[in-house]
Amino acid sequence: MHLLIVVINNEDLINDLITGWLDIGVTGATVIESTDFLQLISTHIPIFAGFRSLTTKGMRHNRTVFSGIEDEEVLNQAVDFFKALCKGTGKPSQGVYFVVPLVQFGHMGGEWDDEDADDSGEESGKAD
Repeated sequence: MHLLIVVINNEDLINDLITGWLDIGVTGATVIESTDFLQLISTHIPIFAGFRSLTTKGMRHNRTVFSGIEDEEVLNQAVDFFKALCKGTGKPSQGVYFVVPLVQFGHMGGEWDDEDADDSGEESGKAD
């Protein structure tokens, strides 16, 4: 299992990303609003205001998307879709992505607790 993390600098791409990922089998993700640290510092410390144009071309907010993906083929398709989506804008600095191994994953709360625990009561969501 892998954790795919995508940071989208162009907020206009988020709806297309989500619908595209759903079409290829990414069934769960978390989207949060985020800010590049150079954007943040350029807003709060005037001497660094010039950094804004160097990072995300003046865009103030990003969207960061996290998704745990078990199937490697779906993972590769999700990455390829993101790359194509960003490239399709014809603009630089549309976003970044990275993939990290996901060692453990589990649902907390409600009926999922019983499904994720093995006979010893330990979490069984360890990735292979």
